[in-house]
Amino acid sequence: MVNDEDEATTPSFFEKKSLDYVSISFIALSFLNTLFVITTTLGNILIVFALRKKSSIYPPSRFLLRSLAITDLCVGLISQPLAALHAIAILTGQLGIYLFTSVSSYETSAVLSGVSLFVLTFISIDRLLALSLGVRYRQTVTTGRVRAFVLVSWVLNVVNGVALLSRNKFVFYIVCITAIFLCVLTSTFCYAKIYHILRLQQIKVRAIGSHRKPNGRSSRNIEQYKKTVSNALWVHFTLLACYLPYSIVSGLRAITGESFLVAEGFSATLIFFNSSVNPVLYCWRIREVRKAVKDAIGQYCSCLNE
Repeated sequence: MVNDEDEATTPSFFEKKSLDYVSISFIALSFLNTLFVITTTLGNILIVFALRKKSSIYPPSRFLLRSLAITDLCVGLISQPLAALHAIAILTGQLGIYLFTSVSSYETSAVLSGVSLFVLTFISIDRLLALSLGVRYRQTVTTGRVRAFVLVSWVLNVVNGVALLSRNKFVFYIVCITAIFLCVLTSTFCYAKIYHILRLQQIKVRAIGSHRKPNGRSSRNIEQYKKTVSNALWVHFTLLACYLPYSIVSGLRAITGESFLVAEGFSATLIFFNSSVNPVLYCWRIREVRKAVKDAIGQYCSCLNE
């Protein structure tokens, strides 16, 4: 949704008054981003308030989830309204608004969506460490270390956002492709490793069960295994579906130097959609988060009744 044409001249698509596929595409983009503003904001506000109090979730893990929710909330409050305004400016021919949103929309999106991707990757690493380290997990993964990692992710993405201000945006698109690739690769490794560890545990449980009379504990272990793997697959495939299209479009743009306006708009909106679906996904698939949300809603309803 950004254009590299000279800001001193009117972009070519402003001169087209007919309702072509570009216009229809930006009508759809303005509608989608407006809709996602509502769902992203409400969903992440709920998660932030639900996780503000102590719960059964280990503090570093809770900090990661809250960081993700706060970052996604900023996407809903800042990036998505700007993206919707950018699409509307193109439709209505408002050049001044278009030039403003061309910079502000992509600056905020580059930083916030980048941080969201990094935190999602940290969560996958955290889940792997929790499973593989056992009792050493609490000594290794501390709130201070997690905060440091999140702070570094903010610094790196702000620096990358500054690169977007340069005339030559080749470096920005290469960094985006590299970051998405590394994060997706890391998450893939973590969830594959989680699957492998749990698979070995399931085989061990079945081997013990073949020599003993099956008990309720073995059945619970197998069910927990299936649930954990299912959770990992949902999170991972959502990450792939939302971020890979933008990396492909960015790669094509970096290689060819051409502006794929519509494709870039929809792939960026797909990343925004990830910020909308994250609270639903984590509330649905993680029991502790779901319980925290239910408790928060219960407290709110109690306050209203009083």
